[in-house]
Amino acid sequence: MNQPVMDHWTTVKRIHQSALDIDSSERAAFVEESCGGDEALRREVESLLTYAAEAESFLERPAVDIAPTPPGESHEATLVGRTISHYQVLSLLGAGGMGEVYLARDPRLDRTVALKILPGEFAADADRMQRFTREAKAASALNHPNVATIYDVGEAMASPSSPWSTSKERPFWRGSAVE
Repeated sequence: MNQPVMDHWTTVKRIHQSALDIDSSERAAFVEESCGGDEALRREVESLLTYAAEAESFLERPAVDIAPTPPGESHEATLVGRTISHYQVLSLLGAGGMGEVYLARDPRLDRTVALKILPGEFAADADRMQRFTREAKAASALNHPNVATIYDVGEAMASPSSPWSTSKERPFWRGSAVE
């Protein structure tokens, strides 16, 4: 980076930091005076100040307040205590865009496992099904102590009385034991 560009960004940074240190009601006048009629400089500083204000207000709201609420019952209420394939679901560990992860018990091998399930609303989406399968295959190709080992991939139909079941099977994959 050449010296004039570095000097410009040093000036932007200095004015921006100084503007943040003064009361917000005095910032516009301070920036105008500090930039001395240099429109490009003023725009850069105002852009950074706007970004800082937006970032500050973003951090003031807890994520749970802005997270979308899934329709219907919570997943934990519908799957905990159920059996998926032969895995007994014990608790919800987490949920995200590509699945729900549960703590489950594998009675065949008498061990605790993590069970990842594609949400029901995505089970009919061929693209999501392919992504889910690719994710399992990619994870199964890895061998590292900080990456779950994939032991099983499949689809399971819940019992007819299970509220998470539709007429379609839902894919799952089972990962390494949870300790």
